Amino acid sequence: MLDTKTIRAEKALQALFGASVEVTCLSAEDKMGRRVTGLNLRQALTESQAKLLVSLLDEFSLLTFAAQNRVDFSVTDLERLANHFGAPIPHPKNYANYMAYQRQEASLMLKSLSEQTATRCGNAFPEVITCLEGADSPAVYLVNNLVDSGWAKKERVSSGLHWHTDIEFERVPLSTSMFYVQTVPRTRDHAEQWVPNQLPEAGFYHPASSPELMARRLDLPLNGETAYADSAAAFADLPRDQQLELLKVQVRRRLKVGDKGWLIPLVYENPRNGMLSLHSPVWASRGKNIAPAQVEGLSSEASREFFDALEQHVLDPKYRYDHVHQEGDVTVWSNFSTLHNAPPAKSLINRPEDARLMYRISCKGSPSYKLPRNDNSRWIHDNITPPYRTPEVTVAAG
Repeated sequence: MLDTKTIRAEKALQALFGASVEVTCLSAEDKMGRRVTGLNLRQALTESQAKLLVSLLDEFSLLTFAAQNRVDFSVTDLERLANHFGAPIPHPKNYANYMAYQRQEASLMLKSLSEQTATRCGNAFPEVITCLEGADSPAVYLVNNLVDSGWAKKERVSSGLHWHTDIEFERVPLSTSMFYVQTVPRTRDHAEQWVPNQLPEAGFYHPASSPELMARRLDLPLNGETAYADSAAAFADLPRDQQLELLKVQVRRRLKVGDKGWLIPLVYENPRNGMLSLHSPVWASRGKNIAPAQVEGLSSEASREFFDALEQHVLDPKYRYDHVHQEGDVTVWSNFSTLHNAPPAKSLINRPEDARLMYRISCKGSPSYKLPRNDNSRWIHDNITPPYRTPEVTVAAG
């Protein structure tokens, strides 16, 4: 039986999109996230439709719109959808000389057609898998294991990543990310799993992390799913006195060690519905290339211990949800109220049945219920690197 929130969401969607829309929970435990069927994202959204989808993401933190491949959905349609949730940001890997551009040594240049990720993905099994229209947009990042793969290649398995929110280390962090799923792995060669568990190399996490925290960090799905944790529910479950103390905490975030950085609240308040979540980095470091966050007033070591305790709480299994990707789905999640992690996966493959190909777009800034967006040029220059706007022809399509 559906809960009240799900029934309310279904009725609201049916009123604006048609009676065929259905909404279900994404897990039997009624955790975060809802699955929406019968909704065609190929069509341009009205203002009221866009506002409803944003409000449902605010409420449920993760939404999956099923079977978009049945309506000739393209990556161009995904970018149009993304513009409602925020300003899409271009991915550095789409450019031939991004680092030289950052050093102000050259004008920015996109990769040549032969070097684009979409082309290289298509070279793996060209008679079976080719990328979709719009995959060459600067805003699109292809999550894949096709580049450098092929029939004669030796299979390789890579470990999972750190738990994180996407690009939380900039002054204006990402608000929303989304996948369109083209291909998911089908083989199950390892005890009904796609891959055996592959642990990260020594030093991937701080050696002083507690055994329980490490166990929760490394408990990742093994069939190509994406793991999520609900940082809004985790905050809501804390004792009231602890919540009040955490609301006072400021975190110093910086890109490089030695930078002065800037302070951000540990607890994020959604300006549209007031939901509170542990958005700011709740771990000491996001990999080797980003400087550790630090709690204002605490030492580096005390900050790490503080963050580790929160991360252990957020990664409690009751806040976890491992999302099973299905071909044709569009999955949208809030970076303010969730953490996520990429699982161990085959990073080089020699058969198309092992292919994992998804198109990701991430966004910054406030939602826009009407397109094209009206972000001013100064804001784009200061917060979208390199500066980028979705072409009007894209957002006007549908």
